[in-house]
Amino acid sequence: MKKCWKKIMIFSIVLSILFFTSACVFQKKMEVKEINQPKGSYQVSQSYPIKADDEAFDSSLLTNQVQTFHGYTGQGKLLLRTNDSEAFEIYVNGEQVLANLLDKTWQQVDISELTKNGDNDLQVSQVENDSTAKMDIKIPYPVLEDKTDDYVSNDNFKLMDQFINAEIENGFSSAQLVVTKNGKIIKSSAYGNVNAYNQQGKRQKNSPKVTENTLYDLASNTKMYVTNYAIQKLVSEGELDIDQKVSEFFPEFKDKESDEIKGKDDLTIREILQHQAGFPADPQYHNKNYDPEADDLTTPGANEELYTQNRSKVMEKIIATPLEYEPGTETMYSDVDYMLLGFIIEELTQQRLDEYMDQNYVQPLNLQHTTFRPLDHNFKKDQIAAAELQGNTRDGAVDFDNIRKQTVQGEVHDEKAFYSMDGVSGHAGLFANAKDLAVLTQITMNRGGYGSRQFFDEDTMDQFIKAKDTDPSFGLGWRRKGQQLYSWAFSPLANTDTVGHTGWTGTLTVIDPVNNMSVVLLTNTKNTPVVDNKKDPNDFVGDHFLTGQYGLIATLAFDSDKEDNQAANNSKLIDMLNAKYRYMKANEKEQTPSDYSQLQALIDVIDKRKGDKELANFVQTDQFEKINKFVSDK
Repeated sequence: MKKCWKKIMIFSIVLSILFFTSACVFQKKMEVKEINQPKGSYQVSQSYPIKADDEAFDSSLLTNQVQTFHGYTGQGKLLLRTNDSEAFEIYVNGEQVLANLLDKTWQQVDISELTKNGDNDLQVSQVENDSTAKMDIKIPYPVLEDKTDDYVSNDNFKLMDQFINAEIENGFSSAQLVVTKNGKIIKSSAYGNVNAYNQQGKRQKNSPKVTENTLYDLASNTKMYVTNYAIQKLVSEGELDIDQKVSEFFPEFKDKESDEIKGKDDLTIREILQHQAGFPADPQYHNKNYDPEADDLTTPGANEELYTQNRSKVMEKIIATPLEYEPGTETMYSDVDYMLLGFIIEELTQQRLDEYMDQNYVQPLNLQHTTFRPLDHNFKKDQIAAAELQGNTRDGAVDFDNIRKQTVQGEVHDEKAFYSMDGVSGHAGLFANAKDLAVLTQITMNRGGYGSRQFFDEDTMDQFIKAKDTDPSFGLGWRRKGQQLYSWAFSPLANTDTVGHTGWTGTLTVIDPVNNMSVVLLTNTKNTPVVDNKKDPNDFVGDHFLTGQYGLIATLAFDSDKEDNQAANNSKLIDMLNAKYRYMKANEKEQTPSDYSQLQALIDVIDKRKGDKELANFVQTDQFEKINKFVSDK
């Protein structure tokens, strides 16, 4: 009996210790540190209690105590000041914020143990009836944390490395990649050399290696990171209304009696953003001999009326450009749209576009590798991925006044941007590295801000990324995935609300605001020879590799949340090899040397992974032998 009582007593003591320990853990105080008065703009900036005579007061009562903020698991802080710390209780996601607060001083409270991915709930309740009690709370926007070390064993990322490196070994140019998820950088890598070929189209490996700091020519991604972000900021600040007419900024932007198609008088910024402004896709202001009706697109003097290589005259040439359809009746992607939007931003702000971008985004975010005209901003050629090998000549197939014939490196490749716009345009011209762009993608993920900076409000962002009624692959400027329309680039695994853009030089931005994920893939596909400049002067060797076609890398990124995806990835490889082989066999025009090289890259990846059972079995099959022979007999 005594032994039984002794056991009961010991058990009771253990339970008491466990209960006390649990209570201590539950009551653990959160880390607090004193800070200077916070400056900037925040996703939450509120004083409590909201007074009954305050414009923001809601008679529903409870709504005055609660709101949401965007956050991620393991991250988050409150900035607060109060004159009576006993008068208020603070809860995040229903858990009380317990901290030793001082009165009358700004403090930072670590709430990382309470936050979750996505929307978080904040409750600030006044529990003592003191009419003088006050609490100010600010919550910064999330900032990216580097957690790449946590993902070094991720098989999807291993496969990415194997795949991109194999393609580079077989003729691809170079790449830079950053993947983010829930406020963390989970993949950041660089591949290849900054200049892959000499001007004669021979591979060279003595040029500097691409690093994570190498700049890439973003081409049309400029439209989003510069022009859209500028317009979204101006709209949010009330400086611009997208339903304003262009003629409000440029009174001379009017229809002429002689115009066959009219619509300029009433053209709005909204219609331009929606790529339904009526402009042709590419009037080639830089080329006075451009003739879209000619077989070789060239007739002496055919484009004389629209020709200029002087930035100060481009706006008058845009005004003079005939419309191809009545605005609002069609959707046609056009560089002219964003050249015009860039000029509107400059007219409104009285700053050149690069100056506005630098002052309002680059400097506040401390982006060290984002700029127009990088050679004018202390970057050397070897720090910039090269573009076309023989200037803008398409290996000798194209010619016009002042055409560059040397390898393009450090200057914008886009002809209109370089020759007509002095390297600074709303449609092209920005250079950056993937890490800086990941920060810019996070602004959209954060619904308008980053750290202590708000660039535009959430309502403005929603307005811009919302699907266009007549074409769900377009928002206001943004390209959208929709159900399947942009899956080829953004990945079938991305949410239907995913937005982003591509760039002709080989660049990709994917932003999934639902799954809190972004992919920035920068390549220089045009730093390769033209396949056949007589058949198609715009078909480069780099375009035939899967890395430069975007969807494979984006899909591996979106599928990277699996604990162990090795077997599934091996199955993907087998299927891809068989599909590429069947595709080439069925289409003679796809049997170019670069397609054979791309097929060889797939074989090389399988060879690197053939220690895995699935692939070890596959390489013994007749099918694998047949494909190998198909490549070796080319």
